[in-house]
Amino acid sequence: MPQGKCLTKERKKIAIDKLKRIEGRIKGLVKMLEDDRYCIDVMMQISSTHEALRVVGKGVIQNYLEICATEGINSKNKEKQQEIYGELMDVIYKYVK
Repeated sequence: MPQGKCLTKERKKIAIDKLKRIEGRIKGLVKMLEDDRYCIDVMMQISSTHEALRVVGKGVIQNYLEICATEGINSKNKEKQQEIYGELMDVIYKYVK
């Protein structure tokens, strides 16, 4: 499968910033548990954190489709095209839920 970096600088910065905020949320969740906070409050924060991760994943997948996959599909190299189609199938089945 093709390897390498294809995340744009802007999207990379956005993803890193969001992940750092998510890291803060995780630390907040640990504190909530340590402080014996109400289960529903903890679950709401877990749900919110999960959705924030999905947003980061959506941005990475969008970038992958717009840049990485498009480059492979538009390639004149039939082997590269087949490789990217296989990779797309893997992405769809593994990561897009």
